[in-house]
Amino acid sequence: MEDSNTPGLRPGTEARSEPFPDVIEQIHRELQRLDMPCTCKEQLDRTIVAIETWRTLKLQRDLTGNIEAEYAQMASGISFLSDLALLSRKPLTAQEMLDHAESLKFLADMADRCARRLTELARISGKT
Repeated sequence: MEDSNTPGLRPGTEARSEPFPDVIEQIHRELQRLDMPCTCKEQLDRTIVAIETWRTLKLQRDLTGNIEAEYAQMASGISFLSDLALLSRKPLTAQEMLDHAESLKFLADMADRCARRLTELARISGKT
């Protein structure tokens, strides 16, 4: 879409976790300028609400899938670190300790991402 003065949807808008409230508001503003029968406007409103609902459900599914995948990876990573429970009885080499430290940092980053996604899922689930 070329840049012009004609009103319309903005190209290249960044994807958000929120179901595109700016775009919906922009559509409503554009539709208000049109002289349309009330039934048409009502039908468009229902369609917009249905699209918002669909996008929210899709986002919920995507977040849930990501959370489940990251949880599985974290559980697998924790099992890899099981020898840390025996550290006092079975010492590790310096390289093994460094490897485990890196693994823990990786898992911490993954846990943080998972927590942010879970928070986002709670936020959008509370709206439905």
